[in-house]
Amino acid sequence: MNDTEEILDLFRVILENMGHRMTAWSFSPDDLATVTEIKPDLIILDLMLGPTELQGWALLQKIRMTPATEDIPVIVCSAAINWVREQEGWLAANAVKVVLKPFKVAHLEHAVEHALALPDMADSSEFS
Repeated sequence: MNDTEEILDLFRVILENMGHRMTAWSFSPDDLATVTEIKPDLIILDLMLGPTELQGWALLQKIRMTPATEDIPVIVCSAAINWVREQEGWLAANAVKVVLKPFKVAHLEHAVEHALALPDMADSSEFS
């Protein structure tokens, strides 16, 4: 989930080259309902989404507080480096992996592989 089509296209290429299917969408007020309905194997989320620029953060908190979605692996892919560092404890405690923008494709691939391989990512949060 990202509000930049170019980033969504890049994610699609990377994930498809890894053998995965991808459903992409930009910010919408019904994102939690969409996540609950689709129940994806993994979410790659930019924190800085929507008109207030923190809609991604709000969505991430809702995902982790909703029983139907709380166990879905999440990778935050964001350029908000200082903000992400300030939230490092919360992200780690809530099993959220982080890939900082700009990123190397190999870093994202590594995060995806680990997120999909680990049933419990609580001890796997890693900042790239």
